[in-house]
Amino acid sequence: MVPRNDKPLVAVRFQRAGRLREHLLNLIREMRDQKRWASSASTALREPTGFPARVAQTACALCKGWCCRNGDDDGFVDGQTLIRVRAAKPDMTDGELLRLYRGRVPAVAFRDSCIFHGRQGCTLDRSLRADICNRYYCGGLGAYMKTESVTPTTVIAGEDEQVRTSLLLTP
Repeated sequence: MVPRNDKPLVAVRFQRAGRLREHLLNLIREMRDQKRWASSASTALREPTGFPARVAQTACALCKGWCCRNGDDDGFVDGQTLIRVRAAKPDMTDGELLRLYRGRVPAVAFRDSCIFHGRQGCTLDRSLRADICNRYYCGGLGAYMKTESVTPTTVIAGEDEQVRTSLLLTP
């Protein structure tokens, strides 16, 4: 069982994009002041593979990003995230880094959710996401992923009359 996001899509307001811009500029300034920033880069986690990946993809699709609700206007992007992106592309200028993230802001996002939480899910590639986004699984999905089970599974998302159920997933 996983939660479910049932909030509507709304236009991303100029003010939200402005807050993201300011957040990114502050992080870029901090990176300039930090010595040896490349040595403190985090590593992007790979997506799960095999049957657990299919279960996770199904669960996240049914959930529609409930966990993204806390992403606000900065999408959890922090200094470690930008350092990782910069380490992967050391020739990238500050302006290019800023445009990279600002260019991923969708025209519409889910109300009261992450600025990058668009119609099809996260608009950031895994390599651009904060570590918390790449590592987090909600309670039900996290428990399943720890079991490393390859038995037939059904995903249930939501509660009460808002429940959505997957077809039976088989390995």
